[in-house]
Amino acid sequence: MGLIVCILIPAILFLFGVLAIAQAVSGVLLLAGLWSVTYGVAFARMRDRLYDVGAGVIVIAISAFIFVSPEYVLGLILIAVLAIVIVSVALNRNRP
Repeated sequence: MGLIVCILIPAILFLFGVLAIAQAVSGVLLLAGLWSVTYGVAFARMRDRLYDVGAGVIVIAISAFIFVSPEYVLGLILIAVLAIVIVSVALNRNRP
């Protein structure tokens, strides 16, 4: 349900001429990433939480293509992936 809203809000804004197509795509990605982070924090099982939040952060980084150059977007994505790997390794060390 949340992803449907994430798609419909920018689509409606695009159809009313508020957003350009690139802005609408970026809006969909941003809202979908925020929804993934929110879902991961609030509703996901503990073992899936890191991956849901991490995927959301990566999608949010991809949505930044409208604001920054592609090289920076790729750098943000790599930083997010690296952070997920480091946190995943740190959490696995603490498990018995």
